[in-house]
Amino acid sequence: MSIDENKAIVRRYFEDAPYNPAACDEIFAEKVRWHAMYNTANPDFNSTAQLEREAYERHIKVWGTWIEQVEQMIAEGDRVMVHWAGHGRQEREYCGIPPTNREIDFSGIYIFRIEGGKIAEVWNMWDQLGEWQQLGVLPPTREFIAKAREAK
Repeated sequence: MSIDENKAIVRRYFEDAPYNPAACDEIFAEKVRWHAMYNTANPDFNSTAQLEREAYERHIKVWGTWIEQVEQMIAEGDRVMVHWAGHGRQEREYCGIPPTNREIDFSGIYIFRIEGGKIAEVWNMWDQLGEWQQLGVLPPTREFIAKAREAK
């Protein structure tokens, strides 16, 4: 596969799969190695897991009105790195957090490995601290630091 073909597969993850979960069959390998560097609370995406495509379909459906867009994309060989920005409203349970109906914004980095024309491996890191603060699960950083200083 060419670099441009690999980038096109990854772009479909952002632009097609969230609106057409059936696209997961076309863009993901049967089993995908997922290196989750952010989300130990989600049973599908914990540490390093080998996932079935259905786990991705569940992941995509969690947010409802969630949009991730590509900010930057860099590719070399079988790897495609994407800096992305997300915006959405938490309308469904997420990592055990009941729906808050709050809108949040945050960003992250994905690195995809393409094999045989499909996504075979993913590394993901995003600002989960900022996400959980916006959802009201954790206090804002300044508030947390101030309380920690008071506790001394």
